[in-house]
Amino acid sequence: MQQETEEQPQEMMDISTVMNSINRRVRILEERNNNLQRKTGVIEDNMIHNYKELSEKVKKINEDVKEIKRNFEEVKESMNLIVREIQSKARKDDVDYLKKYIELWNPTDFVTNNELDKAVKRILGKK
Repeated sequence: MQQETEEQPQEMMDISTVMNSINRRVRILEERNNNLQRKTGVIEDNMIHNYKELSEKVKKINEDVKEIKRNFEEVKESMNLIVREIQSKARKDDVDYLKKYIELWNPTDFVTNNELDKAVKRILGKK
């Protein structure tokens, strides 16, 4: 019986030691879990912050692209207007062609209506 009583305190000490060890391990695991939860929270906050920043940057880039498209369209319209104006102007070949005909006809030798009337009256007056 004495041996049983001695074994009981030993068993109690062993159980107490095991319980203390388990208790310590649980506290360590809880602390690690809390640290991981804090780190996860910080990571989530950073991800949300980065997402908002990226969303703003994408929004700004889209606005810039729209502005560039508008500017491009304006430049394109201006170019088309310039091309139309250039096409409506006489080309050097056209001017040279008209110059040759004018020199050929020599309009300075033409008679005006007044000169013709005077000449007709003079000729008729002689008869």
